[in-house]
Amino acid sequence: MVSRCTAVSVLKDIAFIDLEASGLSARSWPIEVGWCFANGGVQAMLIKPAPEWSFDDWSAEAETLHGVSPEMLDKDGVEPKEACEKLNAALAGKIIYSDAPDWDGFWLYRLFQAGRKRQRFIVSDLASLLRSVPPDKIGPLVTAAELRAPRRHRAAPDVMHMRMLYELAASGY
Repeated sequence: MVSRCTAVSVLKDIAFIDLEASGLSARSWPIEVGWCFANGGVQAMLIKPAPEWSFDDWSAEAETLHGVSPEMLDKDGVEPKEACEKLNAALAGKIIYSDAPDWDGFWLYRLFQAGRKRQRFIVSDLASLLRSVPPDKIGPLVTAAELRAPRRHRAAPDVMHMRMLYELAASGY
């Protein structure tokens, strides 16, 4: 049996991450990152384009989905180096869960390369946290999470959606 202290400690260390990007090409780059712990608030930041990131890789289709314009990035974004420092300060040494670890891992690589920093956390697949959910319960679980914390193609709502999926699964929904 897991003690309450152990359960709270484990819950404290579970975190979720999501990135939005300029598009889905092999040269796309991150425009927003958000993260949250299972028991804490949400953090998100827009990212200013690094000089080496080309607007040839900006997708109007992606902009329509996430609603973030290049002007918003210039006005409200942080430099890649600052984004890397904030991510490492919050997440160092932890395993962070993503619903798209291949894409998010790729964009984190681009971000940390541009910021000239070393990523100090590991990205893992959210599905690994949901393995105990029976296959016939996945659909209702996703629907319930969508109603409580809808995905919006923005980093903050998307990490809240992942956290809700985890909370519902952990509660035996």
